[in-house]
Amino acid sequence: MAIIIPLHSESLYALWQTAVMSSPGLLSRREFMWAFAGTAGCFAAMASTTALVGCSRPRSTPGQFGFPQGVASADPLPDAVVLWTRVEPEEANAASVELLVQLARDPEFGDVILEQPILAERSFDFTVRCFTAGLEPDRAYHYRFLAPDASTSRMGRTRTAPSEDADRPLSVAVCSCQHYEEGLFSAYRRLLLDDEQAVSGNGIDLVVHVGDFIYEAGNRRPLVSLDGEVIDLRNADGSRRFVASLPSRGPVGPMGEQLVAESLDDYRELYKIYLRDPDLQDARAAFPFVSIWDDHEFYNDAWQSYHPRGPAQRRKMDSNQAWFEYIPAVLGRNPAPGNSARDFTPADVSNVELTRFDDSYLSREPNNLAAIETLSIYRSIRWGRMAELLLVDGRSYRGPRGVDASIPGGEFLTREPVPATLVETQNAGRTANGGNPPETVTLGGTDIPNTRRDSPAGSLLGAEQKQWLTASLRGSESRWKVVCNDVPLMRFGFDMSFRDYGSLNDLWWTDAWDGYPLERRELMTFIAEEGIANVVSLTGDRHAHFAGVVYDDFDDDSPRAVLTEFAGSSICSGPRLKNQGNSTQSDPQLHARVQFDGSGFGFPRSIMPALNAWLLYGADAAARLSETGDELAAMQQAVDAVNPHLQYADTDGVGYAVVRFTDDAVSAEFVTVDEPIAQPGTEGPGVWRRVRFAVPAWSAGEEPILEYRGMDGEPPLMGLKV
Repeated sequence: MAIIIPLHSESLYALWQTAVMSSPGLLSRREFMWAFAGTAGCFAAMASTTALVGCSRPRSTPGQFGFPQGVASADPLPDAVVLWTRVEPEEANAASVELLVQLARDPEFGDVILEQPILAERSFDFTVRCFTAGLEPDRAYHYRFLAPDASTSRMGRTRTAPSEDADRPLSVAVCSCQHYEEGLFSAYRRLLLDDEQAVSGNGIDLVVHVGDFIYEAGNRRPLVSLDGEVIDLRNADGSRRFVASLPSRGPVGPMGEQLVAESLDDYRELYKIYLRDPDLQDARAAFPFVSIWDDHEFYNDAWQSYHPRGPAQRRKMDSNQAWFEYIPAVLGRNPAPGNSARDFTPADVSNVELTRFDDSYLSREPNNLAAIETLSIYRSIRWGRMAELLLVDGRSYRGPRGVDASIPGGEFLTREPVPATLVETQNAGRTANGGNPPETVTLGGTDIPNTRRDSPAGSLLGAEQKQWLTASLRGSESRWKVVCNDVPLMRFGFDMSFRDYGSLNDLWWTDAWDGYPLERRELMTFIAEEGIANVVSLTGDRHAHFAGVVYDDFDDDSPRAVLTEFAGSSICSGPRLKNQGNSTQSDPQLHARVQFDGSGFGFPRSIMPALNAWLLYGADAAARLSETGDELAAMQQAVDAVNPHLQYADTDGVGYAVVRFTDDAVSAEFVTVDEPIAQPGTEGPGVWRRVRFAVPAWSAGEEPILEYRGMDGEPPLMGLKV
């Protein structure tokens, strides 16, 4: 018979493991699960080893209860996985709904091994998370939820991780950035269809979602396609695809005042809207998701509980709670040093200015700490001996990036790329120049005050998370150490040598690791000097596909390649080409190096990227491409010293990356799909291109070598350096 109990805020699995390791034979899994119970909205269940008889069956006609956000599973372990759903009660004022969760070995539910009641409560928006243990390693299971009137959720499929000593390959889909109002989620349909057609054993094991699952702000601008047409974006049922209202604000017109989430109910409403999308729902039902967040789950470009528009401790806590309710994960305390991952616990916080910064730029102001500590998500997940996923929180503990309000637009996107030396100096704060920071920094040939000269050095990870990450990298026995980042580690230098005082590697995207060069150098140097091989970064955020290596020191004359990074594009959020084009409209020189009108040169779309060429070959190559549409002429202007670590830049498309880990190599296929502005039909969206890379496994003291393995479809315009 199965058992079920509330899940304690510390992970049952990790704590049980720790207890058994310290006192073998002392606790059975059942005793452990009973001993650690407590958090509302979470439950733990032990599956039976034999099929259960007399299990409940769903009704044949629709009932009074609904499951409009579908089902999901997450964070598979060798003998456990988290199951999730949300129910809408029959009565609007219901305090709770008792559900049944069923888990079976077969999709027909003839071999049910778990059936138990769980309680969906209003206090967690009728969401439930069930930690289901006692499962077999490396096998598929099927699950569903039944309401009191026997109406049922859709069926979900999940799987467990292989046993800890298994060498089974791992295939993950890397996804990010899905703005509901900027496109359809049809990239997930392509992923599902490709998985159905995959050769047995080569399908997707996990979806790694690296952030921006929702966007806290509505898009009140007209949506313009890459053909320059204004799009009236519609769902499959014909409804307009935009967020019409939020609980705290009420309705606004589709092109009226911008909607921004301001309360817990607002964030919940966004998750509910996003999760009604059929393609996203199908993907969550088909694959276990392993998730982290970026900024839009809280607030664009936020750090800790602060936003450039002001302190936002209350919103940070509200966004944490909504993420916890709608994004299932195994969060409890891990034995690794410094890992404080834990389930949501509410706090009493107020919005006050951040003060009392420590040496890692973490504000020790009590409301800030309380808001951050309501939920912690950095953790690790092992896939046998093949891979260990190290899941990073790149927002909750970071300080401000290496540019601030003294630089025009510095707290968001600067008007143009700025010198890397300026970013380095501001990021170093009072530690710059050996502890003697300059009073001024230089921008455009003009000295301006160095407003960070009395500040701590900026950290992206924070001291405790950095300790956990370095200890995990050092101690991992897995073949591949996979750092899952919300923002890229690679440097993206912009050749500004066409301007006075410009250089080949000025920086623009400083909300990523480019704004934290000191800690990046520290982390890469640690990996190199410790001789830790086979480290790979998976990331997103940039709304573009990128592949390259990360150096220990990008400014060294002879830098060492330390790890490989694969950055997948967005599911549907505006491709980098459009976003960068919008931001450069008032500067013709920059705009010409971002995009050009391809209609007069025979290109397939009117808005075509010069940005690929700017990143891979330099400013003159990009300008020549815009002027002539001639790739050969543009290549005559190429500069080898521009981003030599970057091999692939695909900035005009959306999609995802599929990364496969085997004993001898890691391979990646970047999939760019049709612009997601029209319903694709049953065949799913078309594919513009598939671009493939591989990195053979390397040993301590060696450097990773990124190898181009070919492509299908339309080549990325000047986007491959091979």
